[in-house]
Amino acid sequence: MLKNYIIIFIAILVWGGAVYSQEEEIYSQNERPLNLPDCIKIALENNSTLRNAGRRVEFAGADVTSAWSSVLPRINSSISSGKYIQGARRMKTDVPRGVDPETGNVIYEQQVITQDRTERNSYGARISLSQNIWDFGRSSNNIRGAKAIEASSEYSYQDTRLAVILNVKKSYYDLLRTIKLVQVYKQAVDYAEEQVEEAKTRLDIGLASQAEVYQARVNLGNNKRDYITQQNLVQIARANLNSALGIDPSTPVEVVEDETETIFPEYTFDQALEIAIDENQNIKALEMDVKRYYYNLASAKARYMPTIGGSISYSRNNDQYERVFSTDLNEDFTATIGVQLDLNIFKGFADKAAIQKARINYDMAMENLREAKRLLTVDVKQYFLNLEAYRDFLQINKENIEAASENLRLQQERRRVGSGTELEVTQAQVELVSAQSAYVRAEYEAKIARAELETAMGMEEN
Repeated sequence: MLKNYIIIFIAILVWGGAVYSQEEEIYSQNERPLNLPDCIKIALENNSTLRNAGRRVEFAGADVTSAWSSVLPRINSSISSGKYIQGARRMKTDVPRGVDPETGNVIYEQQVITQDRTERNSYGARISLSQNIWDFGRSSNNIRGAKAIEASSEYSYQDTRLAVILNVKKSYYDLLRTIKLVQVYKQAVDYAEEQVEEAKTRLDIGLASQAEVYQARVNLGNNKRDYITQQNLVQIARANLNSALGIDPSTPVEVVEDETETIFPEYTFDQALEIAIDENQNIKALEMDVKRYYYNLASAKARYMPTIGGSISYSRNNDQYERVFSTDLNEDFTATIGVQLDLNIFKGFADKAAIQKARINYDMAMENLREAKRLLTVDVKQYFLNLEAYRDFLQINKENIEAASENLRLQQERRRVGSGTELEVTQAQVELVSAQSAYVRAEYEAKIARAELETAMGMEEN
C-alpha cells in the first residue's frame, strides 16, 4: 500500500513539473517580451472557442461519412442457436382420409389429434446484401448537402480563427497604447516637477510670486493624477491581453512592438471590397449554407420519386449444428435475390411540408447571404474611411506637437524675461501633452482599424 502511494506521489510531481515547465517555456517573460506573432500563436493554441470550432468541422466530416451510407451496399449477418420445445397437446385439425377417385384430390376431414411433447435443437446462419440502385438524386443530394455543411464549418472555423487574431491584435495594440501614454504622462510629471523647482527658485530671487509656485504645484498634482490613472490602465490592458491569450490574467506578460510595421495599406477601397467579398470567411460559410439548403430542397423533391433497390440473401437452418456450419454450401440453405421498387403515394402531406420547409430554409439562407454582403460592404467602407481619417489625424497631431513644443518654448522664454506668466506656461504644457497623447491614440486606433479591415478581407497578416 505504501509503495502505491509513493508511485502516485511521484507521478503527481512529474505531471506538475511538466505543466510548470510548459507554462514557463511559453509565458516566461524573463527571456524576451512577446511580439504580435508570439501573442497570436499563444492565443490560437489556448482558445477554447477555436478548438470547439475545429470539433464542429470534425463532426460535419462524420456526417459526410454517414451520408455515403445511403449509396453504399449494406451487408448484414446473423447467427442463431436455440432449442425448439413444444408441449403435449390436443388439437382439432384437418387430416387426410382418402383420395377422390374422380379428381385425384386428397380428401380432408377435421379430427382431434394428440401430439406428444417434442424437443429439438435449432441452428441458423444468415447473410444478406442490399443495395440502393437509384433514388432520383435523393442520396446524392444528401451527400452534396453534407459536404456543403462540412465546407461551411471549415469556413466558420477560419472565421473564428480570424476573430481570435483580431481580438489579440486589439488587446495587444491597446496595451502598447497605454504603455506609450504612461511615457507621455511620465514626461509631463518630470517637466512639472522641474517647473515647481524653477518657480521656487524664481520666488527666492523675487522674480515670481507665491501664486505662481502654487500654480506649478497644482499642475504637478494634475499630471501625477493622470500618470497614476494611466498606470492602472496599463494593468487593465495587460489583463485583457492575457484573457485574449487564454492565460491567467495575473501572468506578468511583457510585449514589444515591431517598429517597422506599416499602418496604412496601398490598395484602394474598391480593391479592398473586392478582396473582402471573395475572401471573407463568413461570406464563404454563408455561401456553403445556400448550397446546403439547395441540395436539401432537391432531396426533398425527390421524395415523390420511386426508389429502386436490389437484395441478395443466403440462410441455413437445421437442427444439427454441423449441417448449418458445414463447408458444403449447396445443402440446407435458402437463398433469395431480387429487385425492389418503392413508390411513395401518400404520406399525409409530410413530403409537401418537407419541401415547403426546405424552400423556406433556402430563401432564408439567400437572404442571410445578401444581408451579410451588404453589411460587409458597410464595414469595409467604415474601416477604410477610418484609416484614411487616421492618416490625416496623425499628420495633424504631428504638426500640433511641433507647434505645441514651440509654443511651450516661447512661453518659457516670455516668462524668463518677465513678460509671461506661469499660467501661460502651464497651459502650453497641457496643450503639448494633449497633442502627444492624441498622436499616440490615433496611431494605435489606426492600427486597430487596419486589423479590422484585414479581418473583414479574410487576411491574417500580422
